[in-house]
Amino acid sequence: MGLGNNNEEYGHVRATNIEQNEYEKNLLAKRTTEIPSNGQLRVEYSAGNPIYVGFAAVNLSSAASGWLIQKYTWDASGNCTAREIATDFYAWSNRATIIYG
Repeated sequence: MGLGNNNEEYGHVRATNIEQNEYEKNLLAKRTTEIPSNGQLRVEYSAGNPIYVGFAAVNLSSAASGWLIQKYTWDASGNCTAREIATDFYAWSNRATIIYG
């Protein structure tokens, strides 16, 4: 499928329906979702709301780099106002000092 246009063909081969449906034309990107079959999850809460959420491979130490960490911001009414994702894979134990983007 052509990038940046409405052409549903890639080269001289017509794209399948699945290829057409998973392509996000507005973003010029293919949508993907990965669901790990094994892994660990850690969550730090404040006032009942998750502040940091981390995902890593099974048995990865909290001090080891390799965690995908997300930071959530909440307003005074308890509504989530932002979700930021760490700019790289970091250690869970460094979650409060790393850079989020």
